Amino acid sequence: MNYANYACLHARNLPEKICLIERTPTTGQRRTLTWKAFNQSINRVANYLHKELGIQQGDYVMHLQNNSLEWLISYYAIIKLGAVVVPLNFRFVGSDIKYAANVSSPKAFFLGSEFLPVVEPVREELTTVKNFICVGDTVGEGMIDYRELESYDDVSEALVDVDSDTDLAMMFTSGTTGKPKPVLHTHFSLNHTAIGNGMSYFVEKNDNYLLFLPLYHSGTMFLWAPFYATGATGTILREIKDPKWIIEALAEEKATDVLFVVPIAIAILNAIDKGDIKLEEYDLSAWRYMEIGAQPVPFDVMKRLVDILPCGVSNIYGITEGGGGGTFNLYPEEVLERPGSIGKPTFGVDARLVDFSGNEVPPGEVGELIFKTPRMMKGYYGNPEMTAETLKDGWLYTGDLLKTDDDGYYYIVDRKKDMITSGGENIFPVEIEDALMEHPDIDDVACIGAPDERLVEVVMAIVQLKEGRTMTEEEVIEFAKTKLSTYKLPRVVKFDQVMRNPTGKLMKPQMREKYTGRKEAFKSLV
Repeated sequence: MNYANYACLHARNLPEKICLIERTPTTGQRRTLTWKAFNQSINRVANYLHKELGIQQGDYVMHLQNNSLEWLISYYAIIKLGAVVVPLNFRFVGSDIKYAANVSSPKAFFLGSEFLPVVEPVREELTTVKNFICVGDTVGEGMIDYRELESYDDVSEALVDVDSDTDLAMMFTSGTTGKPKPVLHTHFSLNHTAIGNGMSYFVEKNDNYLLFLPLYHSGTMFLWAPFYATGATGTILREIKDPKWIIEALAEEKATDVLFVVPIAIAILNAIDKGDIKLEEYDLSAWRYMEIGAQPVPFDVMKRLVDILPCGVSNIYGITEGGGGGTFNLYPEEVLERPGSIGKPTFGVDARLVDFSGNEVPPGEVGELIFKTPRMMKGYYGNPEMTAETLKDGWLYTGDLLKTDDDGYYYIVDRKKDMITSGGENIFPVEIEDALMEHPDIDDVACIGAPDERLVEVVMAIVQLKEGRTMTEEEVIEFAKTKLSTYKLPRVVKFDQVMRNPTGKLMKPQMREKYTGRKEAFKSLV
């Protein structure tokens, strides 16, 4: 089934139900769309793409916009035609855009007008793009004004029937471990993501999911999938410059569910601590769940979330290749009972931990997570070698190191390539990061391996202090001594802003290069 068909079904069965709400905090603007209006808007854009620009099944269309109603309308219009959408990270620079275009050979390119300064300098090098469609008040010379698509008079149903294995999206991974990898997902995998996450999170028709993290990110779209498929509502927050705007949106729109990442969680907790956010001033009675993931969550942060927020807190794990957020789920009542656990496999997921020889490891031992699910990717586009390294006999090898307890609960240890080897000992940075995060003056921390003549590597901690706080290198190490074995202690401490990408993941390769000069080699993807 074409994944866009859910919009058609809800337009027929729930025509006047609110589908999407868009909030712009700085202007106070609020826009809404019913399911009928949403589907009509999709059809207008899809029919224009097909009848005026010749876009058809199998064509690739790049997509670079900030969160908005137009983001989702154009996204679903592309896939409704059976074409393949290529959503781009809004922080991509010109070279990244050229790279994505070289991989996908797009025939058209949707871009927000705010990205014209990034796109214009490389426009002539995007040789396969025949039409640029500009969304916003400023339209580049020779580009198509999106308002022309909005006013197109053909709203007839544009849905193209597709096979389950038809490509739906090329999702570029966040690039924390090298150049972004082009992950192909199909209509089959997205439909199963909607089913799996819906069954795991008990999504209901009257729910309202708050979308404030970037829509281009797979985790956002994967967790939105069951709400879209069920006919629930989505609230888009266009800006998050102030953490208070998230709480205001949750209260005023009666949102029931939201996804956090660690930096956002810390910002909200700090604002609550300082009195900038007073939860008692908001009606948050509709708020049922908050998922947090994209990286290991320090237990101190998790405990504060559970203690302070008026909703259930769920610790999740997922990767783009495997169907994203919700691959694992920890129910709220278990978060504090099993510190650091990400729970058990969710609906439709079979998981194992294996050693470097592929043998399953017993509880308590560290192994690489592999899993099998109908949600996982088709492969890496144009790179059969990398696909074969990742997909083996129907199992997806994640590159993440985990362990289980005797009851089958999973715990993230670290990524294979982030492991530090010092004096023959394997050290997992996450354990050190979690320990340092317990210090009341530390806002964020990342640990990497620094070269050492005698030990090969030693632990370097990049420490970001809370505003107005001070610490010395010696004080950080002394605190670590109260929490960690001697061989795990940081030997070097740098006080600086911790580098994270837009979805909150630690950018370890970039930090290794910045602080140690160690450049990492990555296999070509094309």
